[in-house]
Amino acid sequence: MKKVVALLTLLFSFALAQAQTLTLEAALSKATAQAPVVAAKAELDDATANLQRVLSDPLLTRPSRVQAEQRAALAQASYERALAQAQSSIVGAYAQVLEAQVQVRLAQKALEVAARGVEVAQIRQRNGSGTALDVRNAQNRLEEARSNLSRAENGLALAQASLRSLVGAFEALAPLPNPPAMPEAGVVQGLLNKNPDVLQARQRAELAQLQVELLDPSYAAQADIEAAKARAEQAAAGAREIERGLALQYDSLFQNLQAAARALSVQQAALANARETLANDKKRLDAGLISQVAYLQTELSFIQAELAAQQALGNYWRAYYSLLAGGR
Repeated sequence: MKKVVALLTLLFSFALAQAQTLTLEAALSKATAQAPVVAAKAELDDATANLQRVLSDPLLTRPSRVQAEQRAALAQASYERALAQAQSSIVGAYAQVLEAQVQVRLAQKALEVAARGVEVAQIRQRNGSGTALDVRNAQNRLEEARSNLSRAENGLALAQASLRSLVGAFEALAPLPNPPAMPEAGVVQGLLNKNPDVLQARQRAELAQLQVELLDPSYAAQADIEAAKARAEQAAAGAREIERGLALQYDSLFQNLQAAARALSVQQAALANARETLANDKKRLDAGLISQVAYLQTELSFIQAELAAQQALGNYWRAYYSLLAGGR
């Protein structure tokens, strides 16, 4: 009976720990509760309902239909952008916490190395192979390591507070999952077409052209027709200019993602090498071929490689969601 109780207790503890561990997927699901997303969703719901009312009007005119359809389309695009921007903020904050955790581990290991350095300097001074200056320098490095650890711990606390402001309370974070595959270059045009700024500019041009089509020489002055045509041309030119500027922005975001993918590959390879070096040096330590101090330096180098790989992974996720959000 006692074994059963112990097993159930263990299973409950494990389940509780799992429930308190926040995954990136769960964190991203909180994006819909962000104020800008809630506001965009309310506008989308209202625009959709308005479109249904307009389409059911038996006296519906073409301008009324076009404007209602445009409002609904723009509301949909604005909602999707607001959601992507909220998700981008969450991804950035999530990755920052994981990076800050590694930075704390790195600072802790650096403190351990510095403390051992003081011990070694003192031993060398006693046996005559070192000086008092060596001891003071080692002590200074120890104090600097303590300060670095304090800063790293403060950075972690700030990163956790930032993420909690976006997703609520959590006890621990799951590692970042494998990153999404690098999208094809053609995805840029699709994102550009769905951008609310591009869509709104195109809608202005469409409405201006509609005004031209609704004018007829039989009841409209030629001057009015020419003025409407001029406004339509200006609106179309404005739309092309906005689209051109945003296309450059999306191209830049895509290039940033490509660079992040390359950096991630490099840092993951470097981490694999550091892991192999750590395993080999552990064997050498056990065999008495290297000192404990030398092995501590290898451990420090490994954590540095971990941090670089974690930052590269976080940067890829940031660049990916920044592309989806249009860089905002």
